Amino acid sequence: MHLLTKVKNNIVVFSAFLIILLVTCNAGLIFYNKGITEQMAAIKSQTDQVKKLNSLIWDDIIRNFDVGLRGYALTKDASLLSPYKEAVAKYPAYFERLDSLLNVQQYPHRNELTSIWNAYNDYVKVCDNMVALARQDSMVLFNQELMKDRGKAIWLLYEQYTLKLTAFEDQLYMVAVTDYQASNTRTAYLQVLLLLIVIPTLLFMTVRIRRDTKERKKLFEELEVNNQTYLFNPGQQTHAFSEREVINHSIINFKKAASFISQISQGNYQVNWDGLTDANHSLNQTNLAGELVQMREKMKLIKQQDEKRLWSTEGLSLLSEILRSHHHQLQELCEQVVIFVVKYLKAQQGGLFLLREEEQPYLELMSCYAFNRKKFIEKRVQLGEGLVGQAYREGDTLLITEVPQGYTTITSGLGDATPTCLLLVPMQYNGQVIAVIELAAFDKFDSYQVEWLEKVSEITASTLISVKTSDRTQQLLEQFKAQTEQMRAQEEELRQNMEEMEATQEQMRRKEKELERRQAEIKQ
Repeated sequence: MHLLTKVKNNIVVFSAFLIILLVTCNAGLIFYNKGITEQMAAIKSQTDQVKKLNSLIWDDIIRNFDVGLRGYALTKDASLLSPYKEAVAKYPAYFERLDSLLNVQQYPHRNELTSIWNAYNDYVKVCDNMVALARQDSMVLFNQELMKDRGKAIWLLYEQYTLKLTAFEDQLYMVAVTDYQASNTRTAYLQVLLLLIVIPTLLFMTVRIRRDTKERKKLFEELEVNNQTYLFNPGQQTHAFSEREVINHSIINFKKAASFISQISQGNYQVNWDGLTDANHSLNQTNLAGELVQMREKMKLIKQQDEKRLWSTEGLSLLSEILRSHHHQLQELCEQVVIFVVKYLKAQQGGLFLLREEEQPYLELMSCYAFNRKKFIEKRVQLGEGLVGQAYREGDTLLITEVPQGYTTITSGLGDATPTCLLLVPMQYNGQVIAVIELAAFDKFDSYQVEWLEKVSEITASTLISVKTSDRTQQLLEQFKAQTEQMRAQEEELRQNMEEMEATQEQMRRKEKELERRQAEIKQ
C-alpha cells in the first residue's frame, strides 16, 4: 500500500515535471526563435547594406566622376566639378564601410574588393589628369584619354565582383531564412507535442488533485478525531472543522501539554489542564490530557511520600540528638522526649509512663506536656489497668478515634475538651516493654505519624533501658562504695580494739612480771 501510494505520488510529480520541462522547452524555443528572427533581420540588414554600398560605389562615385568630368570639359564651369569632388571625397568611406561589413560576414573574396580599390585609385589619378588637361584647354590630349575608356575596365572588374558578392549575400540571406523556417517548424511541432501531452496530463492532475483534496479533508477529519481521542476532548459537538482549525487544535493541545509538563517539572502539582472540567473528565481518561493528570497525581503522591519520609528522617535525627544530649538523666530525658514528640506531631497533650520494677511492678507517669506547658502530675498505673496498662500488656499500638467521655480532658484557655483521638504506643526493645507513651489530639493521627512514633518508641526504649541500666549500675556502685566505707570503718575500729587489747595484754604481762619479781623478792 505504501509502495502504491509512493508510485502514485511519483506519477504526479513526474507529470508536473514533464509539463514544466515542456513549457520550459517551449519558452526556450520561443526565445531561440526570437534570436533566429533577430539574426535573420540583422543578416537582411547587412546584405541590404552591402548591396547598397556596392551599388553606390558605381552609381554614386564612378558615374559622378564621369558626369562632373564631362560637364567641366565642355563648359569649363568649375561648379560642374562638384559631383566629381564629392565622389572623390566619398569613395574612401564607402570602401571602408563595405570592407568592414564583409569582414563581419567573413566574405571569402575580400581580395577582389582590394583590387577594385586599387583600380578606383588609378582611375581617380587618370580623372585628376584629365581635369588638369581640361583646365589647360588641352582638349586633344583630353579626348585621347577619354577615348581610352578606362571606366569600362573598371566596370568589367566591378561587374564580376558584384555577381559574386550578390550571390554570396543572397546565399547568406537564404541560410538565415532556412534557419528561421526550421525554427518555426520545430516550434510548431513542439506546440503540438505540448498540447498532446499537457492536456491529458492536466486532466490527470486535476482529477488527482480533487481526489487528494478529498483524501486530505478526510485525513484532517481523522486528525481531529485523533486530537480528541489521544490528546484532549473538550466535549464539544462534533462538526466539520477547517484544516486551519484542526491544525490550531493540535498546536493548542501540544502547547497545553508543554505548559502542563513545564509546571509539573517546576514542582507545581496544583496545575490543572486548561479546559478540563467535570463535564468532560470522563472523556479524557486515556488520552494525553488524562495521562498527564494521572501523572500529576502520581507525582503529587510521590512528593507527599518524600515529604513524609523527609519529615520522618528529620524527626528521628532530632530525636537522636535529644537522646544523646540527655542520656545521663532519666527524668530530664523523659521530659524532653515527651515535649519533642507532642510538638513534632502537633498534638495537644502527651505523657510518658515508665515501668517501675518493684515487688509489685507498675507504670509511673514520668512526664506530661500539654499546650506548650509542662504539667507536674503524679500518677501510677497498674499493669493491665486502663488503656495505658492494656497497651503495656498487649505490646501493641492503640489508636482510638472515639475517646470515651471523661477518659481525659485537654485544658486550654478556652476551657476543657475531650480529645477526638488517642494514640498509645508501647516503648519496647527486643520484645521488652519499658514504657508507654500516650498522646491526645483534636485531629486524627495519620498512619505515617503512627509508624514514626513506633520507631521513636523503639529507639527511645533502647535509650531508656540503657539509662535505667546505667542508673542501676550507679546505684549498685554507690551502694558498694557505702558498704566499702562501712567495712573500712569497721576494720579501723577492730584495729583500734586490737591495739587496745594488745596494749592491755602488754600491761598485764608487765604487771605479771612485776608481780613475779616481787614474789621472788619476798621469797628471798
